[in-house]
Amino acid sequence: MTESLRLDLLGPLRAWSGPEALELGPIRQQSLLAVLALRANQVISPDDLVELVWSEAPPATGAKIVPPYVYRLRKLLPEGVVVHSRDGYRLQLAPDALDLDRFESLVSAGRTARAEGDLDAAAAELSAALALFHGEPLKGLAGHYLAVQRHRLTERRLKVLSERIDLDLERGRYGDLVPELVALVEEDRLREQFAGQLMLAYWRSGRVSEALDTYGRARAELVEQLGVEPGPGLRAIHQKILRNEGSGVPGPVVRDELPYDGANFVGRDRELTEVVAALTSDAHAERMPVVAIDGMAGVGKTALAIRAARRVAEAYPEGRLFIDLHGYTPDRSPMSSAQVLDRLLRTLAVAADRIPAELEERAALWRSELAGHRVLVVLDNAPDSAVVKPLLVGSPTCAVLVTSRRQLTDLEATTRLALDVLTPDDATALLTEMVGSTRADDEAAAAAVVEYCGYLPLAIRVAGSRLRHRPSWTVEHLGRRLGAQDRRLAELSTDGGGVSPAFALSYGQLPADQQRLFRLLGLMTGHDIDVYAAAAVAGAEPDGTEVLLESLVDANLLLEPSPGRYQFHDLLQYYARSLGETEVDVARRLATYYLYAAADASEAIFSSRLNPLPPPPPIKLPPFDGPADGLAWGDAEGGNVLATLHKTEALGLDELTWRLSLTISPYYYQRSRLDEMDEALELGLVAARRDATDSEAESRILLSIGNLGRYRQGAKQSLQTLQESRRLLPEAADPVLRGRLLASIGYSMVKLDPTDEALAVLAEALEVSRRAGDASLSSRVLAYIGVACGDRLEWEESLQAYEDGLRFARKVNDVAIQIDLLNGIGECLLELGRVDEALEPLETAHALGVERGADYSLIYSLAFLSTAYSRQGDWDEALSVARESVRLAMASGSALSELNARLRLARTLLGVGDAGHARPHFARTLELATEECQEVAISAAAAGLADCDAAEATAREM
Repeated sequence: MTESLRLDLLGPLRAWSGPEALELGPIRQQSLLAVLALRANQVISPDDLVELVWSEAPPATGAKIVPPYVYRLRKLLPEGVVVHSRDGYRLQLAPDALDLDRFESLVSAGRTARAEGDLDAAAAELSAALALFHGEPLKGLAGHYLAVQRHRLTERRLKVLSERIDLDLERGRYGDLVPELVALVEEDRLREQFAGQLMLAYWRSGRVSEALDTYGRARAELVEQLGVEPGPGLRAIHQKILRNEGSGVPGPVVRDELPYDGANFVGRDRELTEVVAALTSDAHAERMPVVAIDGMAGVGKTALAIRAARRVAEAYPEGRLFIDLHGYTPDRSPMSSAQVLDRLLRTLAVAADRIPAELEERAALWRSELAGHRVLVVLDNAPDSAVVKPLLVGSPTCAVLVTSRRQLTDLEATTRLALDVLTPDDATALLTEMVGSTRADDEAAAAAVVEYCGYLPLAIRVAGSRLRHRPSWTVEHLGRRLGAQDRRLAELSTDGGGVSPAFALSYGQLPADQQRLFRLLGLMTGHDIDVYAAAAVAGAEPDGTEVLLESLVDANLLLEPSPGRYQFHDLLQYYARSLGETEVDVARRLATYYLYAAADASEAIFSSRLNPLPPPPPIKLPPFDGPADGLAWGDAEGGNVLATLHKTEALGLDELTWRLSLTISPYYYQRSRLDEMDEALELGLVAARRDATDSEAESRILLSIGNLGRYRQGAKQSLQTLQESRRLLPEAADPVLRGRLLASIGYSMVKLDPTDEALAVLAEALEVSRRAGDASLSSRVLAYIGVACGDRLEWEESLQAYEDGLRFARKVNDVAIQIDLLNGIGECLLELGRVDEALEPLETAHALGVERGADYSLIYSLAFLSTAYSRQGDWDEALSVARESVRLAMASGSALSELNARLRLARTLLGVGDAGHARPHFARTLELATEECQEVAISAAAAGLADCDAAEATAREM
């Protein structure tokens, strides 16, 4: 029974009865057990037990207190372990029942092995002995006797640890020892034994400067704390290093200076392969590999560099040097080239009196020392290219691996790698590695967390650390905390580092003008920005602004996903926003730029401006040489403009909001971005209703909503919106605006029913446009009259209206309306049986529509061309353009456009004898025409279905 008890004293007291761990009760009871264990198999009198256990506060009852405690121990421990005799009490333990006994046995075995010359076995025995310690010996137990024993055992452990380190030094494990010894020296700066061993480990690794620095720090600590010089042992090691006696390091050989590269290294397979290949490729036989890795703060440059350096260790057997250039270290200036060379040369055991003072001579000595050797030099956190250039080795047998937050564009690197954030899968894998698969089993929540972290390794590590140290948190809870944008940076930063401090170091390295632009851009409203918009935000010239933008890209504080377009990593933008610029000022400047740029783009697309603007501010706008430029600008900036509208509306910048919504909406319409168009106009309407400075504002917005939204809302809803606009229009309103409104009202009336009343409204609009002298408006009204006459099947009158409108449009070069007029002319000629004449206007309209990206106009050009080609017997071409017309119509969301396109396609299919495929198109046309109350289309669709029936009946009879 006694053999089943085991006790551990080399840490908090623990006990087992067989495999079962025992609960040992109150501290004093544990102290009594510990005293008995330390004197196992010895009889201890009650008086002695009182002295040993209760020494600091002996009980008034004296030795009478012992039996109750012994009784409880007997109940707790296996039977027969606590033995009582006339002289006292004894803890009966089997050999090796105490971890302390096992410790001493292992130490003895280790010393025997060392005496026999088996250093590996000796180190293994001592390591096994040290592994028995599981914390501070006898931790927390009361009494002076146990305190003395605690100190004795701690010192015993340190002595054995020192012996094991000596063994490792003898075995040449210098590089492996450095991290362990650094921690030991930091833990007790007055313990000379470990300081001396660290000096030896550094020195025998070839890291002479660090060995000497260690001595200097140890001496300073001893003098300051104790007022004494280092002991003879430490001084002897110091002198030995100074004289370079017996280091065992021939020339510049360095075993390994690479730091620990962390347990959580995930992904980067492609990048790691690229760096390893660059450092080991035979292509560099005549030229030293220089690999430069750059990227934003926290993206994992150092981790990748160290991992790659370890992968290529065999290719550089004479050493791997590592030095932090402190380009971005808090409260520390970057190292100069001269300082780095001094450090590197001393690492190679070059005597101080041989190191030149001049930088060029120092660099030459550095190159000479490494010539012909196979050494890898890792230069971490380089501030710029100028510091790195003198450090390049030159010998093709060596290699240099550099990391920096800046793009080292002036460095002649053989390989460059711009390190991006992790992929979503790798980011999730990193979080899972940190917190465990059990904690991260909610895949959606984990994906949300790493997305909030911007897939940035540093941010993910901070988030994972927070989760790991808070057992009550779930990944979903962490995700909710990170989901609040105003607190995200705080959640991903700590007192000792994290995201914000890392970004702050990069920001702090910038000149003042770059810092200002960085702060301002942080408040940009869209996804990205171009040079002109950035210049407007900064109140500067585009050329100078472009230089600053490229500098921020070089510093990896800004991304350039495509030439001339710049954007932030999400977390960097949150940091920039936290730096104090005024949001409303930036939004105002950006919206003003977008307003006038959109107006110029619109004029380039449509050859006219629909809405007047105040005189532009003194800002530079991009050039627009034609429709393609205007469309390209809108394609790039359309989303940013909408985001800006949301911001200006929220900030109460009402006039800017409604004017910008009016100016950008025709582009959205042209590109069939109708959801964005609706959203922009709704924001404009809210702002216009609040803006008391312009009585026409709300009426203008409602006009655009009714006019541009006609094909989405339907003619009836459009007419109601336009009538509301007319009611709000002031009596003294701009006559052109009144004419546009009357024209839109008349056109909606026409689409409901082309009555004489509708034509009268259009006639009034035409008269207003002529009095105002606005040829563009006149051409637009005549186009509407042409549609009305066509819906009345009055094709000659319709053709006349279209041709008159085309003359007005060409007079002012309004190409946008010319496309619609040419389509109308082509349709009339088709209906009048003049097919050959119809092709020219229709093909011209199609070409102009393609040039201007006019999807709505193209729907009709293609639909009418399908009819023309089919009547000429070119059925393949007819079907091709008809199908494209239907595709564009369905994408537009316009029921009227779709029914027109489907009707033409159905007729073409029927013409080639494919009644089966024509039928569903006729049926869908009938459905849409009925919904839109289009009588002519209803009749045409019904007739088409009847023709399908007849064709199928004829086919069956045959």
